[in-house]
Amino acid sequence: MNQRAAERVPAAAALRALLMPRSVAVLGVSEDRTKHNRIVFDNLRRAGFAGPVYPISRRLRAIDGVVCYPSPAALPEPVDLVFLAIPAAATPAALTECAEAGIKVAIIGSAGYAESGPEGAARQEDLRALGERHGIRIVGPNCNGVYNTAIGLSVGFNTAHARRLRRGDVAILSHSGALFDAMVGRLEALGAGLSIFVSAGNEVDLDLLDYLDFALDDAATRVVALLLDGLADGDRFRRLAERAGRLGKALVALKVGVSEEGEAAAVAHSSRMVASAGAYRSLFEASGVPLVGSLEGLMTAASLLSFYGQIEGGLAAFSTSGVGAALIADLAAARGIPLTRFSAATATALAPHRRFSRVGNPADLGAFGGASAAFDVPAIIAADPDAAVLVALMHSVNEWQLGYAEALVEAQRATGKPLIVVAPGGLSEVERRLYADARVFDDTATTLDGVEAMLASPRPYPPIADSGIPVDADPAVLRLDRVLTEPESLDLLARFGIPVVPTRVCGSREAAVAAAESLGWPVVLKAVVEGVAHKSDLGLVKLGLADAAALHRAYDELGAPAQAIVQPMMPGRLEAIVGLTRLPDLGLMLVAGFGGVYAEAFGAPLTWPVPTMRDDILKKLAADPLGRVLTSSRWLDAGAREAVVQVLLGLQRMALWAGERLEAVDINPLILGPAGAVAVDALVLRRVSPRAVP
Repeated sequence: MNQRAAERVPAAAALRALLMPRSVAVLGVSEDRTKHNRIVFDNLRRAGFAGPVYPISRRLRAIDGVVCYPSPAALPEPVDLVFLAIPAAATPAALTECAEAGIKVAIIGSAGYAESGPEGAARQEDLRALGERHGIRIVGPNCNGVYNTAIGLSVGFNTAHARRLRRGDVAILSHSGALFDAMVGRLEALGAGLSIFVSAGNEVDLDLLDYLDFALDDAATRVVALLLDGLADGDRFRRLAERAGRLGKALVALKVGVSEEGEAAAVAHSSRMVASAGAYRSLFEASGVPLVGSLEGLMTAASLLSFYGQIEGGLAAFSTSGVGAALIADLAAARGIPLTRFSAATATALAPHRRFSRVGNPADLGAFGGASAAFDVPAIIAADPDAAVLVALMHSVNEWQLGYAEALVEAQRATGKPLIVVAPGGLSEVERRLYADARVFDDTATTLDGVEAMLASPRPYPPIADSGIPVDADPAVLRLDRVLTEPESLDLLARFGIPVVPTRVCGSREAAVAAAESLGWPVVLKAVVEGVAHKSDLGLVKLGLADAAALHRAYDELGAPAQAIVQPMMPGRLEAIVGLTRLPDLGLMLVAGFGGVYAEAFGAPLTWPVPTMRDDILKKLAADPLGRVLTSSRWLDAGAREAVVQVLLGLQRMALWAGERLEAVDINPLILGPAGAVAVDALVLRRVSPRAVP
């Protein structure tokens, strides 16, 4: 093998070769037009790709008048991109030939890898190693190819790959290739067009974030729609989302599936409580990337972003019925869409038009009974400085009611603001002509998905300021080949400014009694057993020991442990669980929720990606039952919520210090009460942690 073939093609060069190739080869081309390789060959020629397309076939001399080459080595020039969909067992040898011929990137369209079980996963790992060894970059396996409308590049076997697709500015990056037909079909039906499409497949090498990186630099792309199972790196996604905002490009995503938690979930309570779906919502929220709930919503959002881009401001909504107005209000609230808050000037202008109570937002135009006074309302509301998008939920009206439509259209023309009409029951031809400059949809929920994406604000990557707390923790503690003991865990947390319960480590019952006398009765006695993560589960915790006699009895019941800890009983009004957990695809996440008997009742806890800003912690906490309890009029300890925030910030400092060495941190419980917030039990798991000793 020559030296060039052994050098790994850099990702940037590989992406150019994939989506802007000068030439393409198709390996295993057949006379049978139903075979994937033949379909890809035909699609490449049909879509208008201007570069040479080289069919490779050991049997055929020519196909449709195009010369066939018996092997990659026989090609007349080095080729950027090759497509192959051959049995998994034959792929390694073919891929090696392609690499030795200097081909930069291979799309592997065949299945039979990680998606098919342990044997397939082993084949996929062999494929990854082969690609690294020979330098060739791999798309897939188990994928449906790519499309670039700018150069007529169609390398895939979907039905949509056989068409010359409408050129546009929406990139679709998807783990599912089979849904390409449905996505691009709906996109075109909504009047938008495609820039690039990539089916990521099993991501043995290049992944969705690599393709996103390319799309952000692609001059033809203004909007990126992501259909994803998971992400390879949550932190990288956040940085790419920030770059998209700087470039004026919009992202919108549909997340499907729920990933399994890692090994730490079997040990740390806080990790067990975290749902993957909730963690993804937190990550995308922190990134300023809206998440939609359906394929239709994804394409609706992408099309509206293509037409209008992202806009600052709120939603001004209208309906011809009170129920319609309430429906829009409910859907907007569920998505966090900001409704326009009328300025004083707008409120004054609307005052003469009130009939029953007030003119609200969403506005019920039907409340005016068809009176001409109602026809002035859309223009007044649309002129409000905070009204960025106009949405009207309409039904087909009588001829004398066409004034509603005319008023909405006039408001759009006067202000230049987007008018989006939702007509679930359809519109008459007259109305459709009136709304010629508006966007008309037939589904309210998916339309609001699109509006949410239009009004989303890009988020900067959080600047992490110096906490002012010197870190004197020894990083060697995270290299221990065991679960940290409770005193070790508490000591480590204290070094990051987290209040912890006073803890005395004792080697005898006499030392334990002396510690209790020093700390003050009543106390807690815990046996320290190396490798045991949850002492209470094994009966290794004794609570409320009021005197020396009680402590002696408890010491005996614990089996006279070689090492024990003594802690004072901490008064408190509420127990919380806070911590850190590492998700395999997202990285470290901060976690907070109710503890004790309330942990299960309130469901999944709050999560924030690391790093996160203090204001984001406060905002999410304020909207959660835990935060509402801590700020309610009946809660007596005013500083408790701020104490929780400070503990979370301390955990974040620890996470940034530890980096890849940390798997999870569990503070369970965190006692909230007159003392603020105090960690009375803690578990720190290094990465990768051994399983707890039973």
